[in-house]
Amino acid sequence: MHGSWKLVLPVGFVLYSLPLFLRVNSTSDYIIDEEFHIPQGLAFCRKQFDVWDSKITTFPGLYLIALVLQPFNSCTVTGLRLLSLVGAGVNILLLYKIRRRTLAGTGGNAYAAHEAITLSVLPPLYFFSHLYYTDTLALTMVLLFYNYWQQEAHLPAAVFGAASVLMRQTNIVWVCMCCGITILDTLVQQCVKTRPGNKKQIRLLGSDLWLQLLGSPQLLCNCILSILGKCCFYASIILPFIGFICINGSIVVGDKSAHEATLHLPQIFYFAIFAAGFGISNTLRQLRTVLTLLRRHLLLTLLATLLIAAVVHFNTVVHPYLLADNRHYTFYVWSRLYGRFWWFRYAMTPLYVLALAILCCGLRHMPDSFKLMFPLALLLVLCFQRLLELRYFLVPYVLFRLNTRPTRKGFAEWMELGVHLLLNVATFYVYFTKEFYWQNYRTPQRIIW
Repeated sequence: MHGSWKLVLPVGFVLYSLPLFLRVNSTSDYIIDEEFHIPQGLAFCRKQFDVWDSKITTFPGLYLIALVLQPFNSCTVTGLRLLSLVGAGVNILLLYKIRRRTLAGTGGNAYAAHEAITLSVLPPLYFFSHLYYTDTLALTMVLLFYNYWQQEAHLPAAVFGAASVLMRQTNIVWVCMCCGITILDTLVQQCVKTRPGNKKQIRLLGSDLWLQLLGSPQLLCNCILSILGKCCFYASIILPFIGFICINGSIVVGDKSAHEATLHLPQIFYFAIFAAGFGISNTLRQLRTVLTLLRRHLLLTLLATLLIAAVVHFNTVVHPYLLADNRHYTFYVWSRLYGRFWWFRYAMTPLYVLALAILCCGLRHMPDSFKLMFPLALLLVLCFQRLLELRYFLVPYVLFRLNTRPTRKGFAEWMELGVHLLLNVATFYVYFTKEFYWQNYRTPQRIIW
């Protein structure tokens, strides 16, 4: 049955989505940021590489993929958008393969397929699968990278890691995260080889490992050689990227004015709410444990709440786009709640504490290396973004959800899938039925994620 899922999932996803795709495709030539992406994609598809819109802030990976359309004479708006839909079909296959591996036999192939379907119809992700945006294909490259990295196939992993960075620069963080995990795991593995009878005593966060490394030059040398053998491919991506930042002065290419790096710690709180809200199965399964822990450590819970409230007070940053662009749901959340009632952002702090605890408990079964590197990667990829944009949460959420604690499929998993599907129905209903006009646009504007 494993082999049949590999065919049924991508083909079924594309066929299920195709009528909706055609309906979305007929509404408008350009949908918000497609105003920049589509002309640039069409230019590259026609091999006009001297054409470049200075307002584009990413590397040209998304537009280079458009070259696959050129032999089929399909350099059209529909052709470009179809690339995202096909990418989403590839994603569901990769989600299945990765989740099947992380489930480690729990629940069988059908459970892994269920999880893959649930993630593929994640409402913000599913919507952008119908548009020519970077999100879907960037996720494809990240998942290809992560899939090969999990199998310790480091050369192909590095190839797709580089491709993911070409799609979106912030994906360098995930390459660095996996490289860091590889380094830390290698240290543990090398130490285990020298002490086969005490495997359980050697932990990354324990003193034994570091005392053993510092006390044995030969062991340290073996670790360094092993790390170089595994991570040299990732270094060939990371080191040139560091050089690019030094020369460019920023991670952003093109117009940097709207994407200046700004410390914005509340982004991690917004992400925690996003992950707890959409990751319903993990939330329901961890809720009792989390509430018990918070109640048992009441003083720490209170201190964490006060600390988060202080961060919210001193570090809440509001991007002008968030206040001006009424084509996104975040505009309405901010204008009607956060921006309207001064007390609302503080009233959310207990929910932030709860959501962060759920996030941590959902990954408590993971190795120490992952538990160290994933939060660091989250901070780097989210907390220097000034704009509150749900699309920035998609890759970290998918990686989080793929690694949540394996368990038997039950009501929680069906509820998560059902909520995703209902939200998709509501999202597309709003998109198709609510129109308004901007003064400098002739075509009607619509609301999207």
